[in-house]
Amino acid sequence: MEQRQVDTRQSRPTLVFLHYFGGAASSWNWIIRELESEYNCLALNLPGFGGLSGLPNPSLKAYADYVFKKFREAQIGNCVIIGHSMGGKIALQCTVDDAENRIEQLILVAPSPPSVERIPAEDQKEMKKDPDLAGAEEAVRKAVCIRLDAEKWSVAVATPQQVDPGARKWWIDEGTKHSIADQTKDLKIPIHLLLAEKDPAITTAMTSNDTLPNLSKDMIISKHPTSGHLIPLEDPAWLAEQILNVLD
Repeated sequence: MEQRQVDTRQSRPTLVFLHYFGGAASSWNWIIRELESEYNCLALNLPGFGGLSGLPNPSLKAYADYVFKKFREAQIGNCVIIGHSMGGKIALQCTVDDAENRIEQLILVAPSPPSVERIPAEDQKEMKKDPDLAGAEEAVRKAVCIRLDAEKWSVAVATPQQVDPGARKWWIDEGTKHSIADQTKDLKIPIHLLLAEKDPAITTAMTSNDTLPNLSKDMIISKHPTSGHLIPLEDPAWLAEQILNVLD
């Protein structure tokens, strides 16, 4: 079930959060604690993650359709989507498909490139495995550069073990390789890119080669100097501050 779901019919602006591959709605808990006094916040478990069943025919478009379904259920009007890693690419697909112009702006946190995410073959092989606790702990160690406290560590190692095998396979075999770059180049809404200079997953080179050329040249970019890939868990205070700066 969704975490931190609120009544989005109130007059406050709405922020919709889409998590990373291996994450869940709970990955955003610490960010939402910083923002919920000023904004309606809705963090979604995407199908196949956070204990949800996977989609019968997964695709980027099918995930975007699911997000729009949740919009309708929560009676969301205009909103800002904040997408991390895999969630960033799905957020871009949502914006491409947004016929009603509900999405006012995008905040992309270390997003998977809109083109092909170039993951080494050995890493793909490891990512396809359904991790036990030891495997999940090792994956988190490789992803972070800032030590997590006990509560965040517990969430970080629990959520990869909740991933549906079909969703896992789809993202590695198809989602990362499906390019929507021709469509994202033409997006007109404000896009803000929040990155980590030491990110071992979405590297600086990957962002420079595969993300920046396929988005608006008017983007605002901010970089965390010491975080790894799991910025919402490693330094939620910094990320929340950046989001507030963008929204203000």
